[in-house]
Order: sequence, then C-alpha cells, then structure tokens
Amino acid sequence: MRLTIRITAAVTLGIILIFSLYSYLAIQRERQQLKKNLSREARNLGGSLLFIVTDLWETRGEDVAINFLRRRNLLSSNLQARWVWIDAEIGTPFRPLVPQSELSSLSDGKPLSLLVTSDDGHDFLLTYLPTTNLLGRLGGIEVRESMDELHDYVQESLRRSAMVVAAAVGSALLLMTLLGSIWINRPVRRLREQAERIGTGDFSTALDIGGRDELGKLAGSIERLRGQLAAAKEADDEAAREQIETLEKLRHTERLATLGQLSAGMAHELGTPLNVISGRAKLIASEELTPAETTHSARIIGEQAERMTHIMRQLLDYARRGEIRKQPVMVAELLANVVEMLHPILTKQRIEIELNLPLEALQVRADIGQLQQVLLNLAMNGIQAMGRGGTLRFDLSLHPEDENQLRISISDEGCGIAADHLPHIFDPFFTTKEVGQGTGLGLSIAQGIVSEHGGKIEIDSSPGRGSCFRLSLPLDFGEDDG
Repeated sequence: MRLTIRITAAVTLGIILIFSLYSYLAIQRERQQLKKNLSREARNLGGSLLFIVTDLWETRGEDVAINFLRRRNLLSSNLQARWVWIDAEIGTPFRPLVPQSELSSLSDGKPLSLLVTSDDGHDFLLTYLPTTNLLGRLGGIEVRESMDELHDYVQESLRRSAMVVAAAVGSALLLMTLLGSIWINRPVRRLREQAERIGTGDFSTALDIGGRDELGKLAGSIERLRGQLAAAKEADDEAAREQIETLEKLRHTERLATLGQLSAGMAHELGTPLNVISGRAKLIASEELTPAETTHSARIIGEQAERMTHIMRQLLDYARRGEIRKQPVMVAELLANVVEMLHPILTKQRIEIELNLPLEALQVRADIGQLQQVLLNLAMNGIQAMGRGGTLRFDLSLHPEDENQLRISISDEGCGIAADHLPHIFDPFFTTKEVGQGTGLGLSIAQGIVSEHGGKIEIDSSPGRGSCFRLSLPLDFGEDDG
C-alpha cells in the first residue's frame, strides 16, 4: 500500500505541475493576445476619432473638436478618449497621464500603447495617436481603456484551471488507487507472503501472479528460487538421514568392538558358575545326597544360572541397537553397572577400581545405552593404556565452574598421550594403538554422543603419568520438558 501511495503522490504532483504550467502559459498567452486585441481596437478607434477631430478642428475650430470627444466619452465608461498636448505643462487639463519622457517616440508620428496603474490600483491601457496641428504643436488622441475586464477574464481562467486540475487530480487518485490495488498491492502482498513462507522453510506453496511485467518476472524468479530451495532442502534432509544412519552404524560397530573385548572377560566369568552347576548336577545325579543336601545343591544351581542370565542380559542389552530415547538416568547407578560389566577384564589385567560417588541422587537426561557406550569406551581406553596393571578411578562431582553441570572423571595410570597427539585425539580414525587394537572411532563417537546431550569431553594427559577424561553433562532437575 505504501508503494501505491508513493506512486500516486508522485503522479499527482506531476499532474499538478504540468497542469499548473500549462494553465499559466495559456493564461499568459491569452492575456497577451487580449492585450494586443484591445490595443488594436484602441488604435482603430483612436485613428477614427483622430480623423474626425482633425477635420472638425480644421473646419469648425478647437472647441468643437474637443467637445466632440467629451460627448463621445458619455457613451462608454470603460473606453475614454481625450485630446492631449504632448508638451503640456503640469496641472493643465490637456497634459498626458504618463510622463513626457515615456512619450518621446510619438515625435515620429507612430502610435504608442502603455499599461499603467492608477492611484486606486486599477490598470489601464493607454493608447496615444499623435498628430501635428497647423501651428506645428505635437498633440494627439489619448484613448484610455480599463483592464478590469482583462483581470476578470484572467481570474475566471484561473478558476477554470483550478477546477480542471482538481478534477484531474481526483480522477488520477481514484484511478491510481484502483489500479494500484490491482496491479501493485495484491501482487506485492502475495510476493511478501511467499517470501515469508520461504523464510520459515515452507516450500510447498507455488506462486503464480501472471503477467509479463516486472512483478511477474520477480514472481517467476521467486518461484524458481522456491523450487531450488525445496530441492536443496530435500537433498539436505536425505543427506542428514544418511548421515544419521551412518553415524548410528559406526556407533553400533564400535559398540560391537567393545562387546568383543568384554566378551573375552565374560567367558572366563561364566566358567566358574558353569563348573559349579556341573559339579552340583553330578552330585544330585549320584543319588548319594540327602534330601536337604539335594535341595541345597538345586538352590545353588538356580543361583548360578541366574548369575549367568544376568551377565548375558547385560551383554545383549549393550549389543542391541535401539531407538534413541532420552530419559532421566541415575549416573551413580549407571557407573556401578559399567564397573560390573568391566569386572572380568579388570580382574584379568590386575586393575583395581576406585569409585568415588558422593552424589548418588543426581541424574542427567540421556539415552542410557549411548551414555553407557561413552563410559565403556573411555574406561576401555584407560584399561588398554595400563598393560601392567594399575588403578582405574571413577569420580562423580559437580562442575567446579557451573553447578548445573555434572562431571564424570575417568582416570588411569597408563602410559599417557603425547602432546602432539592430543589435538587429534577426537578425530575419526585417529589412534595411537597398534594395528588391530582399535578402530580409531571410539573417542570421536563418544564426543559426538556427549555433544548431542549438551555436554563436552575434556582430556588431561601427559606421557608416563596417565590420562584423565572429564565428561560434563547438564543436570536434570526433573522439570517437565513441555
């Protein structure tokens, strides 16, 4: 609407200027033409009167000629004629109405017309027709014609011009408002709405305002842009889906790699209950036990079977791929479960565990399977770094700089990491392990998972002094997400 108003104002101003200039020039031209006509009529009348006065002057005398002019003036008040002496003194009745200096051209015998203003503000056209009497004195007829009629005509012309301008402006305003609404406002509004839809990511609505003008071409450009953005968005969505699927496959692959390492320790862990079950079963089969001893052996067999079932369930739960689902997670409990899964490997490699869990009630909102994968990856890195045994320490605390963050520290007494390797430690496929000992994806995947949960992983390490991974996650205070 503002564009229409601006265009309408500009066109209206142009119309006013053009009509005003045209009216001014037309009035000036008509004024000059009217003045010329009046002057011509005055000269014709003056010439006729001069001929009659001269004849009367010669035949009947001066008084008769001058009285004739006086009687003539009684016929019209707007057109007066009188006899003047060009050289008459001031105060004499025949002195001209204009100074003698302006009448010098009359000595050549040519008529002269002048526009003068009287003391009361009225304009007059004075026409002088000179002649020389018998005595050689320069005189003539002075015709005075009022210009009030000319002024009235000019005023009437101005009023007519003003009315024409007003009518033209009104018509232009009405026409521009109507056409602006049809040709500008509606297409621009649709273009703006389409641009806003595209800005919000909605590429589903096509736009066609028709026409081959600039707005139509702009609409075509926007429509082509919409199609390109829609295609780009679809391609990005497809790429994002593929990236997510690929990332999940990598995470699962890394999970299976960790599972293979855990399974080696679990196999040893399952051997003991299997031996107990086998021995107790043989005792029951020998029929040498009393009923009470048989019941006791059966109870032991059940306990060992439940123990193996629990171990296998942990492995299966860890290996299984499931949908990402964030929920409140008790971190202290999760750390205890991770340590339990690591127990066979820790025992085999003579590694002691230290758990410092003073904040057992604190929780985070996370996908429990993914967070478990992160903790196992970090712990396995520490275990593999301690080839000759040592202590693996888990600390749970609040972040020292932000009490809304929970910090999990996993420290080892291994060989540490060289300073030039630290900047690349989270790069995909970067590893300091021997060939076949690691994929180089564990820490990269762990960092990605933690970032998705709004946290970060930091590392402090030096060769020969071990490493410490610090994992920070936002606390969950049990507030409703909606």
